Amino acid sequence: MADNVVKLELVEVGDGHRFDTDHILDAAKGHELTSVTVVGTLPDGSLWLSGSAGAPETLMLLERAKHKLVRISESQ
Repeated sequence: MADNVVKLELVEVGDGHRFDTDHILDAAKGHELTSVTVVGTLPDGSLWLSGSAGAPETLMLLERAKHKLVRISESQ
């Protein structure tokens, strides 16, 4: 695995379980990320999205992440 890639370690949890969002965001700090996208759900159910790149690069990052998540879930 390349030095600049952080291994995504998925943990199977029960329905409705959520990890602490501040812990997840803090864990991302210090990895010298060149681009970051944050996607979340607000208490009213609406989507919140912010990123450090423009829309095309952000969309590509999300698609790459989706592809990786699908591959991981298929291998389990």
